[in-house]
Amino acid sequence: MKTALIDLKTMARDDRGLEVTLSGELDLYTAEQVEPRLHELARAGHRNLILDLCGLSFCDSAGIDLFIRLNRRCRASGTRLLLCDVPPAVVKSMRMLGADRDLRLVVT
Repeated sequence: MKTALIDLKTMARDDRGLEVTLSGELDLYTAEQVEPRLHELARAGHRNLILDLCGLSFCDSAGIDLFIRLNRRCRASGTRLLLCDVPPAVVKSMRMLGADRDLRLVVT
């Protein structure tokens, strides 16, 4: 059995929305672990779902695909997905895959 290498924590709820941190490694296995919880949060009716990604040490195309699917789910429920403090290597991968055109990256 593989141990999860990803941590998802709800950090703050306020008038800006819901802030969640993801830290660790986001790959095919761990994306499957956090996806149900993220989709649940996307449906919770917050104005914004803010994902703080500064703690990500690794993110492959499965993780980026998760962000794209989550963004679609957020839009469908009237929530805006914001990705904050995205590590430079992840930004580079998003740009290479063209995902940065759909995802909203916020510099803080």
